Amino acid sequence: MCIKRNDKCPCNSGKKYKHCHLVIEKLKKQMERNNLHAISITDRKKLQAFDRDNMKRFFESKGKKCQFPNCDRKPIKSHTFPRNLLEKQIAGRTNNGYSVFSTDIKSIISNLQNPDLHNELFYEININDAGTMPLFCKEHDSHIFSPIEILKPIPSVKQYLFLYSYRFFLYHYLKENYALKAAYEDTLDSEKGVGKSLSSVITQKRNIIYDNAIKIANTKTNISNLEVLKTKFDKVIKKIPLTDTEIDRHFKVYAFKLKNKPIKWCGAGCTEISYNDSLVTKHLGCSFGLIPNNKVFSAYFYCVVPNEENDYLNDKLLKLLKDEYVNYNNGENDSLFENIIKYYIFDSSENIIVSPDLIDKLKRKSVYDSENKIFRYSQYDSLIDANHLLTQVKGIDDSEKRNKAFKILSKVELF
Repeated sequence: MCIKRNDKCPCNSGKKYKHCHLVIEKLKKQMERNNLHAISITDRKKLQAFDRDNMKRFFESKGKKCQFPNCDRKPIKSHTFPRNLLEKQIAGRTNNGYSVFSTDIKSIISNLQNPDLHNELFYEININDAGTMPLFCKEHDSHIFSPIEILKPIPSVKQYLFLYSYRFFLYHYLKENYALKAAYEDTLDSEKGVGKSLSSVITQKRNIIYDNAIKIANTKTNISNLEVLKTKFDKVIKKIPLTDTEIDRHFKVYAFKLKNKPIKWCGAGCTEISYNDSLVTKHLGCSFGLIPNNKVFSAYFYCVVPNEENDYLNDKLLKLLKDEYVNYNNGENDSLFENIIKYYIFDSSENIIVSPDLIDKLKRKSVYDSENKIFRYSQYDSLIDANHLLTQVKGIDDSEKRNKAFKILSKVELF
């Protein structure tokens, strides 16, 4: 897709390309020129230690407040997916207890300077830390989420999925508000700390890379829309215990019950969706999630849509999901609907958790290249390729790359 400088940007921001994503492309190239993957092992370890310390401060609850409206208490470390669900359906037993593989922001940051690990998609992590974030104080965490943590009281399907989507939204909300602003706010100073023992060239390169990464992230994130969406979620949550009626005042919950077979991964995310006829900044985010079966509940794929967006999406995204779900239930094309699930989860989420057994299977299984009639790449490598393409087109109408990512995902056996 050839875009000229004065063309409208394909992200539907309403800006000219030269004032929008062309700036992002320039920042990316500058980051590539300043790459740190060739530095010495000693310097790499110093930078990793500095980055880990920044991330540790972000994930500590010091100075943070409970996300329940008007609660000033200190939050605890909350699991976005309940620990007991992960332990039963996904985790694997290791010498260090139960572990999973996760798109873990802490591991990603810690391995940025490691050329052997920085291109990984999933990192092994103890179940105690999988998908965690300081969200709520102990009282509100228990009070709000007992229907999905211990199924007491047993919620309706709508309430069950809404509570998951609320928790996942807050994970996304906090990450955008804190991780992209505060987690990297300390640039390396050559006069103090770790910067003393690094050359000025490495220090400058590192600061440029991180400064540009923040600019790119903030360009792609609509913080004001996230604030509006949080206010909508808060209006529902303040009416605990939840009722279907109160949820319906603000959101439409689409529940797609999946067939009874083991699902060894889960994921959820939030993204704004725009088609060619409107600006992305005019839309509120929609939540997507895949939840494996959990005691009395079957596995579900869900989509939670703000009421303001429902009419707009009804003849587009929602029609696609509902039409293919009918075919799925009729046994006509299970793989297509499952591939739609994979596509929307990987397009919207940075909170995906996979079992060690499934990761091992994806790394062992090859993908058949029908054009060259040979087996090449592992399914895991293909998953990385698809994720990389979806990252490139985040918020952009690039049907060529999106179709390519969808096609790649069709060959990755996550179900």
